[in-house]
Amino acid sequence: MSGVANRSLTQSFVHVIAHPDDNLYFMNPDLDHALASGAACVTVCLTDGESDGRNVLHSELGRVTRADRPAYTRARINGLAAALALLATGDENSPWDVSLVSHLEGRMVEQHTLRAAPQVQLILLALVEARSVSLPRKDSLRGLWLGDTPSLSILPPVHSGLPPSAGYTREQLIATLHGLLDHYRPTVVRTLDPNPDHSPKPAPGSGSTVYLDHQDHTYSAYFAQAALARHWAGGKARSASVEHYLGYVNALLPHNLDQAAVGRKVVALNSYGWADNRHCGDPAGCGDRKVGAGALRNGWAQSTRYRAPGSDTWLQPSGEGRLTAFGLLNGGAVAWTETDDGWQGPERIPDGGDLEGQLQAVRQLDGRLRLLAVRTHLGYAATTHRREIVTTLRNRDGSYGPWQSLGAPDGTDPVRSMEFGYPVGLTLPDGTVQIAVRTWGGSVAIRTLEGPWAALALPPQAGGSVQDGLGAVVDADGNTHVFAPGRTVVHWASATPGGPLRPAPPTGLPTPAGPVSALLADDGGLRLEFREPKSARVLTAERRPGRTVWKVTAESAPPGGFGRVSVGAGALAVRDDRGRIALRAAGHDWQHDGPLLAHSPALAMDSDGRAVAAALGSDGRLYTTRQPVPGAPFGTWSQTG
Repeated sequence: MSGVANRSLTQSFVHVIAHPDDNLYFMNPDLDHALASGAACVTVCLTDGESDGRNVLHSELGRVTRADRPAYTRARINGLAAALALLATGDENSPWDVSLVSHLEGRMVEQHTLRAAPQVQLILLALVEARSVSLPRKDSLRGLWLGDTPSLSILPPVHSGLPPSAGYTREQLIATLHGLLDHYRPTVVRTLDPNPDHSPKPAPGSGSTVYLDHQDHTYSAYFAQAALARHWAGGKARSASVEHYLGYVNALLPHNLDQAAVGRKVVALNSYGWADNRHCGDPAGCGDRKVGAGALRNGWAQSTRYRAPGSDTWLQPSGEGRLTAFGLLNGGAVAWTETDDGWQGPERIPDGGDLEGQLQAVRQLDGRLRLLAVRTHLGYAATTHRREIVTTLRNRDGSYGPWQSLGAPDGTDPVRSMEFGYPVGLTLPDGTVQIAVRTWGGSVAIRTLEGPWAALALPPQAGGSVQDGLGAVVDADGNTHVFAPGRTVVHWASATPGGPLRPAPPTGLPTPAGPVSALLADDGGLRLEFREPKSARVLTAERRPGRTVWKVTAESAPPGGFGRVSVGAGALAVRDDRGRIALRAAGHDWQHDGPLLAHSPALAMDSDGRAVAAALGSDGRLYTTRQPVPGAPFGTWSQTG
C-alpha cells in the first residue's frame, strides 16, 4: 500500500466520483480550493466511464468510428490527470507516477500520484459503467447495489496492469472504499447526489420514474455512504464533514456561479477535453474529445450546488449570555458551547447518528433549543432505503432528550422520502413549533411537532416546482411566512397565528440563484436575502409593514462563491470565491477571511449586542469571530477543537 505525502496534517479531502469528469463539472470550484490548500486531495473514480468507447468530438458523434473502450477510458483518465495537474501546479503536462496498490486483499486499484505535488492522487477502480443515464442494466453500480448482479466486472484501461478478471461484489466494493477512507482519514468527503430530483415526465412506454441525474452518480454516492458508516464506526476516522453535489439537474436551474468561477472551471474542463490537441505521449489519447472545447454545451459547468442547501441557524443563544453552535461531524450531531474560557467541544449529541446534510437549531419560547435534521437509513432495496426528519430538544442543563421521528412529508413511501428537502423551523408566539420542508412533488409541506404534514398549494408563479433552500419567519403579528426559490421567490403566509398557509400575492422578485433567507426587519417588515444568478451578488428585498409589494432595496458588491446567504445580528455571511467566508457588517464592505469552509456560515448576537460569526472549517474545527463593539467590522477568526 502506497501512502500520500500530506503537506497539511490538519485536513484532507476525498472526492468519490462515478466518472472521470464528475468532480470537474460538479465539485468545482471546491475541488480547486482543496488543491490550493496544500492538503491531501484524493479523487476516487469508481468506473471507467467507458460509454460507447468512441473518443470523438461532439460534432462527430454521427460519424462511424471504431469503438475501443479500454483506450477511451485511458484517454479520459489522462484528461482528468491533466486537469488536476493544471489546477494543482499550473502545468497540465506535470508528470504522474502510476502504480497498482491494494486497499482490500485480492483487489488492486490504479493509483496516480502527481510528482510535483504528491499530496494529489487519483485512484481508479475501473468498474464498468451503466452505459445508460437511466435505463436499468444488471451490470452497473445500480445492479450491484440492488443485488441484480452478484459482482461487477472491471474493464482495465489500456496498459493498466489491473487483472481483467478481478470484479467486485457489493461487499468488496464497500470494503475497498472503507479501506481507502481508513488510509486517507479525510476531514472532508465529497460525493455526488444520493437524492436526485425526478422528472415530472415519466419514461415513455413504461411510465416509470426518470431521475434528472446519471444513475452511476446516485449509486456511487450510496456506496460512499455505506463505506463512510464503517469508517466512522471503526475508530480510525478524524472529524469529517460530507458534502453531496447536484449533477445533471444543474442544467435546468439558474446558473449560480459568476463569470470568473465559470471561466476557471472551463479552463480545467478544456484540459480534460483535450481541447488544445496537446501531445501527451499516449496513443490512447490525451483527453475526452466528447467534451472537447464544449464545456458549456450541456449547462453543467455554470453551477455548483450542494444537495443540502445550507442552514444559517446553527449558532444560537443558549442562556446565561452564552452561544451554542451545532454541526454534523462523522454523520453525527455535535455541539460546541461558549464558556468563560472560550469554546468547549465538540460534544457528541447522544443517538444523533446516521444524519446527513445539515442541522437547524430553533429557539423555543421557553429558551430551549430544538434541533432538526435528516436521517438516512441505507438499504439494498427500494423498500428499505429511506429518509426521515428527526428532532431532539436541548435542555437548559445541556442534556438532550430522545430523538423523535417526524416522518416524511410525502407519507410512508420510502422512494418519495429520498427526495424531500431539509427542514426549517419556527416558533410561534404561543410556543408552537412549526416545521416546513420541500416535498417530493416540488412544493412545500408544513406541520407542528404534534400534528400531521399538510401540503401547501403551489402557486402558478413558482414555475412548476420550487427548489430546496427555504426561508421562514414569523412576522410582528405572529403570522408564519415561508419562502422558496422558484421562477421567482415563492411566498406562502398564514392570515392568523398558527393558521393555515396559503399562497401569498406574487412577490414579483427576480429569480433567485439559490436559497432564500428570511428575517423580520427592525421596522416590523419582512426582509429577504438571496443570490443573483450569474453574478453571485447578494440581493436584499423588503416588504414594508402593511404593504403587499416587494422591492429589491439593495445589491451588494459581488462577494463571489455560491450558496445560502446567512443573515443575523445586522450582518451577512456567505461562502466567497476562495471557498472561505465573506462577512459584511451593516455599513461596511465585505471582509474576506476565515477557514476553508464546510457547509454554510452562521451569525448570532452575543449578550453585549455584538455580531458573532461561526464557521465549520474543512479541518472539522469550529471557527468564530465577532465585532469588537456593536456595528464595527469583524475581528480576527479564532479556532477551537
